Amino acid sequence: MTTQDDGSSQAVVNIKSAFKGPAYVQLAALIKEKISKGEFPQGSRIPAEVAISKTYGVAVMTVRQAIHVLAEKGILRRVHGSGTFVCGPDWSRAAFNMGGLLEKLEDRKSVEIQILYAGMVEATERVADSLEIEPGDMTVCLERLVYHRGEPFLLNKAYLRYDPKSPIVESEMEASSLSSLFTGKDNGFVKKSQLKLEPCFLSDRQADLLRTQPDRPSFMIRYTFYGYADEPMGTGWFMTPMQNISFTTRIGVWDD
Repeated sequence: MTTQDDGSSQAVVNIKSAFKGPAYVQLAALIKEKISKGEFPQGSRIPAEVAISKTYGVAVMTVRQAIHVLAEKGILRRVHGSGTFVCGPDWSRAAFNMGGLLEKLEDRKSVEIQILYAGMVEATERVADSLEIEPGDMTVCLERLVYHRGEPFLLNKAYLRYDPKSPIVESEMEASSLSSLFTGKDNGFVKKSQLKLEPCFLSDRQADLLRTQPDRPSFMIRYTFYGYADEPMGTGWFMTPMQNISFTTRIGVWDD
């Protein structure tokens, strides 16, 4: 039994009865469950760390770790001098999952890449700015058409820093290099990438390659990817008709 601030008593809860993992992970899951059930409503202050530690029979440090986990997920918010509060859904934290595009790219057995162009070109101002080189410097340019089950769905143009010693060009020829820009998987050269989504209309040539109409709404995804020295290694864009991408995200507290 533990004594609460109001003088009442409450039995210590065994957090190991319903959850798995280290104590702080179990406690985070339990607090999240209470939030999802409305026991800790949006905007409310959860009990103090000492009170939670007594209620669940864990160390105060365990409570702090659990709160940190939930704060990192945007579920809880610490306010210095006031306590810890339940956050509401925050649209500014939304991260969209480009599921339809990734599903096709990761279906390796059904993906084929046609190289439309491979050669050396001078960097435009935009490419030079992205790659942190001088306009007019030579870059390796790749233009690729990506097929899924025999149907073209993605047109890609890439500009890579020119480095005769780097194996990046050979790596970029593979299908895995495309999905790695979005997922971070299967490419030992890429540390991180930056993506920017823009609506666009296709030129006649681009529409012909993708077997669609020039006036059909489409997406352009501009990107720059970086190596482990935090130096930009490549930049470019993808184009695909709108129906090939669906964007989904989840905001708030979900019972996963």
